[in-house]
Amino acid sequence: MAQLGVIPHPDNFLIFYSYLAGTNPDMNQTIDILRSNHRAFDELQCKAIHDRFFSTERERKITEQITTELRRQLNNALNNVKKIGVDTTKYAEALDHFCDYISSKDFSNLEQSLHTLVGATRQMEDVSHVFGQSLDSSSTEISRLRQDLAKMRHEAMTDGLTGIANRKAFDEKLREEAMTAMESGKPVSLLILDIDHFKSFNDNHGHQVGDQVLRLMAEALERNVKGQDFAARYGGEEFAIILPQTTLGCAKQAANMLRHNVETHNIVSKSNQKKVGRITVSIGVATFRFGEPLARLIERADDALYLAKSRGRNQVASERDVERDAQHRKDQIISPAKGAKSADGKPAKQRCA
Repeated sequence: MAQLGVIPHPDNFLIFYSYLAGTNPDMNQTIDILRSNHRAFDELQCKAIHDRFFSTERERKITEQITTELRRQLNNALNNVKKIGVDTTKYAEALDHFCDYISSKDFSNLEQSLHTLVGATRQMEDVSHVFGQSLDSSSTEISRLRQDLAKMRHEAMTDGLTGIANRKAFDEKLREEAMTAMESGKPVSLLILDIDHFKSFNDNHGHQVGDQVLRLMAEALERNVKGQDFAARYGGEEFAIILPQTTLGCAKQAANMLRHNVETHNIVSKSNQKKVGRITVSIGVATFRFGEPLARLIERADDALYLAKSRGRNQVASERDVERDAQHRKDQIISPAKGAKSADGKPAKQRCA
């Protein structure tokens, strides 16, 4: 930690203790890639690692409960298999004994031998029947547990109102795509969308219509997101789209197409079937810089979103637009007024304000 300049506190100790212990191979791979790219392990980077690998306590406990139940079912099945093994051995001994009796050609106790063999056969049938029932029960229970696990994961990753991926799923997917981008050298871009004047819309038409707008927005994203692209509700009236293998320019084009598609649809209230107007969105676009903390990528997309809103909303702005805007404002500050002259009549010298 000292070598990497990591601030010593419990969360960071947990990360690097686990790293050295080798208990989390996925995390180790992430750290190794960051180290190979000479990335700084500042607080933002370490927090991103901790959030990714150690902030899923509730899901971990539920998974442990399901895993414990699965182990119990498997142990029951194994115990039944062992019991069948013992009973099969006894039945094999009974068959061997009867074969030896037949080979001896001494049939004085044939009836008794047959009676013993029939009894052993029936006992074997009973054990097999019980074993079959036990296997059926275990299979049913294991299937139920698998469904519970799938349902738990789906619920944990889905926004309850809109039905699309939630912030947790977004964070996980963004980490995954950032890792893929660093390994492949291909770009990944991010769009952050905000519904314009949503609060006023909500206040004027009620929360039910507001919720309807959020659901319609989610449906619009799903219609326009194709292939590997990933849409999620980021929070409140904000949504996000991850665009793998997409440059900044192409991501901005996709954002403008989406913005246009949204503004052409009228909103109709489900309660009274009346048109309540149209919605528009402002969109910020940014592209991942290999090895950076993902919080910085999100921050640049947020800055671009703010610029789009400040320009009048229903617009798309990229991180490059933010840089140009900042440079333009800087030039305005340091440039003299056009035609300005000093007291001696000569052109005024430039100075920083």
